[in-house]
Amino acid sequence: SRSISSEMAERISRRPGRRLPTVSGRPGATPIFAPALAILSVAMAVPMLHALSLGDERVARAFLYAGLFSAFWAGIFWIALGSRKPTGKAQSELITLLVGWLVLPGFAAIPLIILTPQIGLTGAWFEMVTCLTTTGSSVYLDATRVDTTLHLWRAIVGWLGGLMTLMAAYVILAPRRMGGFEVQTGGSSALASEGPATDVRLVELGAQMPPVENRAARALRILLPAYGGLTAVLVVLFGTAGGVSMDTVIHALGVVSTSGITALPDGMASAPNIGVEIIAAFGLVCAATARLYGNASRVGARMPLRSDPELRLMAWIVVVATLMLFVRHWLATLGQGYDEEAELEALSALWGTFFTILSFLTTTGYESASWQSARAWAGLENPTLILLGLAALGGGAATTAGGMKLLRAAALIRHGLDEIGRLAQPAAVNPRRGIERRLGIERARGTVVTAGAFLAWAFIMLYAGAVLAVALALAFTGLPFETAFIAAVAAVSNTGPAFGAVAPLHENFALMTAPQQVCLAAGMIAGRIETLALIALMRR
Repeated sequence: SRSISSEMAERISRRPGRRLPTVSGRPGATPIFAPALAILSVAMAVPMLHALSLGDERVARAFLYAGLFSAFWAGIFWIALGSRKPTGKAQSELITLLVGWLVLPGFAAIPLIILTPQIGLTGAWFEMVTCLTTTGSSVYLDATRVDTTLHLWRAIVGWLGGLMTLMAAYVILAPRRMGGFEVQTGGSSALASEGPATDVRLVELGAQMPPVENRAARALRILLPAYGGLTAVLVVLFGTAGGVSMDTVIHALGVVSTSGITALPDGMASAPNIGVEIIAAFGLVCAATARLYGNASRVGARMPLRSDPELRLMAWIVVVATLMLFVRHWLATLGQGYDEEAELEALSALWGTFFTILSFLTTTGYESASWQSARAWAGLENPTLILLGLAALGGGAATTAGGMKLLRAAALIRHGLDEIGRLAQPAAVNPRRGIERRLGIERARGTVVTAGAFLAWAFIMLYAGAVLAVALALAFTGLPFETAFIAAVAAVSNTGPAFGAVAPLHENFALMTAPQQVCLAAGMIAGRIETLALIALMRR
């Protein structure tokens, strides 16, 4: 399909007897859900081979049977859905995405049901929802009593969930100006068509687009090398710094997908290694900003690295929060005297605070071993509100990170600075401001910011409403409201480890009842798809 400018579209639509060309799907197009299930079934071969290498035939058989069952149903869906005619409408694409988040975890949970029946059907489905949405929480009380192969499978599902999130962002949300892209103006999406880039102004919610299968195939060719390449680099670097083991592979998958999945009770803090944490910090920055996947979309203006609003805001938040918490720890130790050991503890506390702040901001949730040392050094508990606020803010748009997105926060900050400037200097009001507003443009410090500042604020209100709805639902099931609120923030922001780190008495999702797990799973899926997209889904 060819992309056309909005001006040409207007001329064509005004001609009598002429209709605006639309993109219609072709019968027999490959259904997007079937390949996703097929990929999931093929991925089960990895833990199966790992179990065979350990001589555990029982675990290998479980993954073999689950893989064959999933492959069978992938073929059934392929045949049943292959004759449909895709409409190219956003609603159908969002419904397919929602069905994927709901159904794929059921197939991924089959090995867990076979190997750990004590967690129940709901618990197994919930476990895979947390992995596929890159939330990273777990229903297993003691991670050390679970087979390493199951932890590997959890990490693989989380990695595939991160790739699925990127695909959804660049194939469905970005061309429709959702998922954080609504705060940008101009530009175009490279994935909107097979030909030249499609004008963003032509792909509003009700507009038709090329078949999603075509866009998905193109996105996969662009995203997979970057996503898989970063994973391979981290595996090699982790192996160099801390030795090759299955734990390093799982942590590499958890960093790239920002899922925070681990096979150890305390994550990276269980095996203190400053080199591994430095490498992980580099991986978190790459995974939680869209710079690595920049070729996948041309929505918005290109800008140099130092002018990237997401990177700049991330740097400011991490630095300011690190200094605040370090000063908090330092003030708590003023009366303990000073020696060389205290100086080393202070440096260790500074690094631990930096890494943990970065990890929670990217919605990963790994804690540094030095962070635990800093808390022991100062005798302080986790700063609940700061960590929850960082998780709720989240990482970059169109990345595997959850939360409200840094791009929306940057747009609101710029808009606020612009309004403060107008209050301070009312004579400097631009007479073209009304025109710019009608065009969807605000100007702040020479940078074009879309009327998405308004949409960003609306999204934050929807986000807060989703958190409140999940918290109230959990409270109605008998959970104390404080615990319910923390669990809701952790679920909607897709930062599962935040619940165990911040909740009173360090509670675990494994202690939740089946209705509570269903409520949390709904919050995780809503946070992953985003509430703005869910509202668009209900729009007719």
